[in-house]
Amino acid sequence: MDLLIHIIEDDDLVSGTLERLITRKGHRALVSRTAEEALQTVTEILPDLILLDLNLPGINGIELMKRFQAMNLSSPTVMVSGYGTVETAVEALKLGAWDFLTKPVNLTKVDTTIENILTQVRLQKEVQQIRSDQESHFFSQHIIGQNPATGECYALARSAAESERLNVLVTGESGTGKEFLAKYVHYSSPRQDKPLVTVNCSALPKELVESELFGYEKGAFTGASTSGKTGRFELAQDGTLFLDEIGDLHAEAQAKILRFLQEREIQRVGGTQTHRLDVRIIAATNQDLESNIQQGRFREDLYYRLNVMRIHLPPLRERKEDIPLFALHFLNIFNQEFGRKILGLMPNVEQKLIEYNWPGNIRELKNVIERAVHLSKGLYLSEEYIKTESGAPSPAPVSTPWGPQLLLRDMERKYVSSVLTSVKGNKSQAADILGISRARLRRILEGGETTG
Repeated sequence: MDLLIHIIEDDDLVSGTLERLITRKGHRALVSRTAEEALQTVTEILPDLILLDLNLPGINGIELMKRFQAMNLSSPTVMVSGYGTVETAVEALKLGAWDFLTKPVNLTKVDTTIENILTQVRLQKEVQQIRSDQESHFFSQHIIGQNPATGECYALARSAAESERLNVLVTGESGTGKEFLAKYVHYSSPRQDKPLVTVNCSALPKELVESELFGYEKGAFTGASTSGKTGRFELAQDGTLFLDEIGDLHAEAQAKILRFLQEREIQRVGGTQTHRLDVRIIAATNQDLESNIQQGRFREDLYYRLNVMRIHLPPLRERKEDIPLFALHFLNIFNQEFGRKILGLMPNVEQKLIEYNWPGNIRELKNVIERAVHLSKGLYLSEEYIKTESGAPSPAPVSTPWGPQLLLRDMERKYVSSVLTSVKGNKSQAADILGISRARLRRILEGGETTG
């Protein structure tokens, strides 16, 4: 994949060096020497990356960035300056600059920046491709991932969806996406146009579980409605009933669910008549049901009735390659919700997300990205807005290796030296990159002349 990189720089030596580096990496380069020329160019061609000189003639780089913002230009921008001060760097970063580089430009850092941008572009395209390849609207909206275990889970879910009655048991830690998977099975099945009723078994008070699940007849108990109540099983008629955290159900409710699975009929609390129903059951739990069976807390016969098609969702820490995709997915969701136009993650943020253990799994990642999008002011999410349970990382200090008042000769000598260092002292290669002769390179290094 190649990038289109727009160099906005009035120094021919610097722009020429950057252009050669970019083309050698297999990317395309555009060069503008003034802000006015750059403004005209971006109205015609949208670049993937902008390398912007701070000290342009006329309109300077900071003012040009403001104009880009007014145009809603989405291209990430790296500010380049021969007068590196903390104040200037901070101002550029506040305006949404991806990075701030000082002259002489470190070509290794430019190369790293290009690779980071390329990673962001690839991620965006990958998420778009994943969405376009899916077989259902729901899948394209909610389920992403490239980990083999994730793919296996949804292959099993697609298989389960082909049957209208096959019972499914989804296991995994809290926050791994068990409810999403249950919805995927339902919306991919022939029952997709019928009701999907969700019950969080752990949230139901013990004394109300049976009446909520199976309904009750009028006067069945003190406080019961005079007209009775329809239970969740009946509400799911012809559709799907999702029993989340089924491991928390008490023994009597377990027995009644078992009866339904055997007979396909229920009886309301306080009633004598049975109601035959056509309902598909999907159950989920974060508990070890086999252990619960051994301890007498879960019925073994119910377990085997539910465990016809078992799908285990691994925790997020075991599918690290999915983390950037999920982060970008949630970023897009909250961009729309909050009316933001954040383009992606800073490279150090992506690494932090991958390194974190995510005890709350996908649910925790979603909350972290939601908070960051809400607080962020720049074009990319920076580390200062990423707060996890282990604490918020401190933002990295802005480093400015060159002083604010370097002489032109000293600056260019440092620039040429940095190019020479990047090619491990090969003067012929350095001269070729710079577009000057070896003799001229030697005179610059010795302080005899400038490159201009």
